[in-house]
Amino acid sequence: MSKVDMLFVERHCPECGIVKAVLDMDAVQEDDFIGRDGQELFVYSSQSPAATKKLLDVFGVEVDVPVLVKHNGDLINSPKKIVEYLQKQGMGVVD
Repeated sequence: MSKVDMLFVERHCPECGIVKAVLDMDAVQEDDFIGRDGQELFVYSSQSPAATKKLLDVFGVEVDVPVLVKHNGDLINSPKKIVEYLQKQGMGVVD
């Protein structure tokens, strides 16, 4: 069974923009990309608040975006901490 981190973001969400700005899109688009903890990264981007609510409901997530659900079930919903995590895992571009 593979380990998967899931990142949820929304269009026109200022806090999500902070996260998306540092997300390494090349890494995200590579099917064989693996983070430093041996996990994949799935990115879910919704187009509206209503779509975001439905998407988060499907996954049982009860916090607002941006939110990262780590492969071990832990949630990170601070943009700064998400960015730090992505960079540490090699999934974010480094300034």
